[in-house]
Amino acid sequence: MGPRVKAGSSMEDAGMSDISKKLSVIPEVEQALVMTKDGAVVDDSSYQAELLGANGLFLALFSGQIGSQFGIGEFKSATVHRSEHHLFLFDSKRHHLCVSTIGNANVNSLDAEIRRVLAQK
Repeated sequence: MGPRVKAGSSMEDAGMSDISKKLSVIPEVEQALVMTKDGAVVDDSSYQAELLGANGLFLALFSGQIGSQFGIGEFKSATVHRSEHHLFLFDSKRHHLCVSTIGNANVNSLDAEIRRVLAQK
């Protein structure tokens, strides 16, 4: 396993997934990871990644239960707004994308910026 790399670092290639590299252009992004639907983190075995993955899995399960109870179907994205960190969760067919950002950033602006960066080819 490579060294722990902070988003935006000059050591981008050391242990970062393609999505982490892509999102590292957003200064407020602390960490981004891809995980399977059952919570297995892809391409990162660090403690920080496992912790973010666990939080993301809990949010995915909770969002699914809320969607079911209110009859609104499956979730496609969810956000937790906190003072220290924000957690963004995006759903795809086989994976979840979890993104942790600094807490003093605007949630709506970050959501839009993450989506804009991910939409770029």
